[in-house]
Amino acid sequence: MAKIPKEWHQYFWEVEPEKVDLDEHAFYIMGRVLEHGNFEAVRDVRRYYGDARLKEFLLSTNSRVLSKKTMRYWQVILNLSPKECERISSIRSKNPLWPY
Repeated sequence: MAKIPKEWHQYFWEVEPEKVDLDEHAFYIMGRVLEHGNFEAVRDVRRYYGDARLKEFLLSTNSRVLSKKTMRYWQVILNLSPKECERISSIRSKNPLWPY
């Protein structure tokens, strides 16, 4: 079991961070660190999982945990079209009363 670094424990407040496995809980970790992590944590997540795995996460329904701002940033960094990412989340695109 590959454990998350102690520096990341602050991003996993609702679980026991010692039980979070880097490989088994990959999408959970990506969502949490990409949204709440500092520069070093985000850089380390990108290094560990690689751009292909990040794209897989961003194009899955699991990426609904990301804010529009975070999602847009990764669209630009990973050269994804907004249409590719919009179709995975009806919550983001169809809820004008709650734009966050």
